[in-house]
Amino acid sequence: MKRKLLATVLSMGMMVVSSLAVFADRAHGEDDSAVGAVYTMTNAADGNKVVIFNRDEDGTLKKAGSVSTGGAGSGPNPALGGLDPLGSQHSLVLTRDGRWLLAVNAGSNEISAFRVLPDGLELVGKVDSGGKFPVSLAVFHNLVYVLNTGTPPNITGFNLSHTGRLTPLAGSTRLLISTGAFAQVGFGSQGNTLVVTDKAGNDILVYSVNEDGLPTASPVTSPSNGKTPFGFIFDRRGHLLVVEAGTNAVSSYNILTDDTLQLINGSVPNGQQAACWIAANERGDVFTANPGSGTVSAYRLMAGSGQVTLLDGAAGTGNKPLDLAVTPNGRFLYAVDPAGGGIDAFGIEENGSLTNLGPIDGQLSISAQGIAAC
Repeated sequence: MKRKLLATVLSMGMMVVSSLAVFADRAHGEDDSAVGAVYTMTNAADGNKVVIFNRDEDGTLKKAGSVSTGGAGSGPNPALGGLDPLGSQHSLVLTRDGRWLLAVNAGSNEISAFRVLPDGLELVGKVDSGGKFPVSLAVFHNLVYVLNTGTPPNITGFNLSHTGRLTPLAGSTRLLISTGAFAQVGFGSQGNTLVVTDKAGNDILVYSVNEDGLPTASPVTSPSNGKTPFGFIFDRRGHLLVVEAGTNAVSSYNILTDDTLQLINGSVPNGQQAACWIAANERGDVFTANPGSGTVSAYRLMAGSGQVTLLDGAAGTGNKPLDLAVTPNGRFLYAVDPAGGGIDAFGIEENGSLTNLGPIDGQLSISAQGIAAC
């Protein structure tokens, strides 16, 4: 879908801070074996930071430093022993070309944008999120949407310039029915739909998005096949895969022309506990993180049909793995594991099984959230 590109960048609503850089000894630094990076957030209330890990060719990680987002995180969640305070997927995202990293600051109601450099990250600036308690981000080309779950909850759009500046998109904010428990906002594979999962209402909301980047005034709401829809992904053919925390399962759907959902594959349980996060590679290897049982489940997706089958409910183990990320080459899977203080790393084998590469200590606090890999 073609989108109108902005010729100029508006500064209204933009809060720009001085550029800060962290030099992470990546490909051009002392660690010449590094071929990429993995990022997570401290989400600390006294100052949010992005933590950087160098990634070697064999998938192993080494902590390389951190850089401030210029904003505040939420701090820990007392209701869950401090764990998972944002209750969301994709609080930290990379653009598809790997040039920009975006992070939510739930404590200060902001979004931070970083330029990805060969030797680290550079903070370009931050912008008000357009609501309270931002928890999830979606990116399609130069269009960004954030899910704000504070009262009143909403989704709000921004334009991302070629210099990494975020500018609020006029007329983009859409209020959500206040269940108080939304988990993710995300674009369909063609960028012409926006999806929001409603954990408390057991619903999946779909907005059509026009060529100006604006969603329809109201979403089309469809019931989730299973209880507590949480994280979701799209495959290249536009099939929607949703992980259900209440049924510890994955369901798949088609989005029809009227934005209703057509069920492809009903809930496929994995036999684990608290399945909330989902990630996949382009080959069709699909994974869910299940912190209640300390496991990662492996599924296989049939790309032509959108059908999913369970390969192994406990394909990988961790302490309490949360948000997941797969490397662009599809060979490695990572889970942020705040209860263990670091990152759980896995190799993805050709048959879709996982090889444990061991936990990587990052000295992360219990409030850490989000993960992205390049």
